[in-house]
Amino acid sequence: MGERMRSAEEEARYNRRWLIGLIVGPLLLGALAAAWMFSVAGRLPTELASHWNSKNEVDGYMSLTGAALMVFAMGGVGAVVAPMALLLRTPSTLFARIGVGFGLAFCTALTALSVGVVAGQLDLLDVSHAKISGPVMAVGLAAAFVVGCAAVWLYRPGEVDRTQSSEAAATNEAARQDHTELGRRASERAAQGETMRIDVTMGHWKWLLSLGVGLITAVSTYLIFPGLALVGVLIGGIIWIFCQATAVIGPDGVKVLASGFWKLMPLEWKQLKSAEVLDIKAMDYGGWGYRMGAGSVGFIMGNGPAVIMTGGYHQTWIISMPSLEAAGEAAALINAYIHAATVRS
Repeated sequence: MGERMRSAEEEARYNRRWLIGLIVGPLLLGALAAAWMFSVAGRLPTELASHWNSKNEVDGYMSLTGAALMVFAMGGVGAVVAPMALLLRTPSTLFARIGVGFGLAFCTALTALSVGVVAGQLDLLDVSHAKISGPVMAVGLAAAFVVGCAAVWLYRPGEVDRTQSSEAAATNEAARQDHTELGRRASERAAQGETMRIDVTMGHWKWLLSLGVGLITAVSTYLIFPGLALVGVLIGGIIWIFCQATAVIGPDGVKVLASGFWKLMPLEWKQLKSAEVLDIKAMDYGGWGYRMGAGSVGFIMGNGPAVIMTGGYHQTWIISMPSLEAAGEAAALINAYIHAATVRS
């Protein structure tokens, strides 16, 4: 489905523009809807109806501020769902196109629902007879359908190129051979029992991911019960922890310390057979963060260089690296320690 031919740089720019639009667009829609609510505040009851039971009787209420937060959160949902679909283009460009369209349609419909709830209470004195505005919902659902279909039609990502660069291939070859300069240096370090520590991070994306998901969760749960907003803080904090880590390679094996203290993937040398360097696509391994899949475990901070370790039963462990040079040094040291452990046994 990604029939357009672009260079790697053009493809990156194309998807980056879409990613920015898919984040800013839904948030802007939510902000505009919230601004409209405040602009008609003088025509609204002090307390707004927010929920109806099975008998169509009002049994829940909220303030105008709560309604504005809710509609902004609906935009936030779109700012998460649609970009995530774009990032899923690695395994399937068709799935990504459908996901982008669904994400935009979903957030448009939810925003229309929030606006319809408020619009149905304009100029009412008694909210016990409030209803969701039918015309607003009809227009909103039609707009959601059009926006979703347009996004599926317009977004045309290219197929992801998994060809390894010549630099990555050369680094991998050097890290796997003990007679290369990189291999000899690693053998000397392993003989001396040196420990290598490499910091890996998601970079500026950790702010967007942890604060974005935490804020959306906090706002959404606040509308249910104010005290539940702390759940958003907790989720944001947990995401932050798993957006950065230190990879430690030493005489005892390999481990990853999320945020420097949470130990993940503790591996002993007897578990490993070899290590190599690859330029990976995060979605090939399930996405970003600490990932566990069928036959693989990884701490993945994004697309780019990574150390791939293999063990028995086709088990694979992946650790993202900050650079190709760091990946080469790490893979060479791992191979040197594996060789030393094999010789000892």
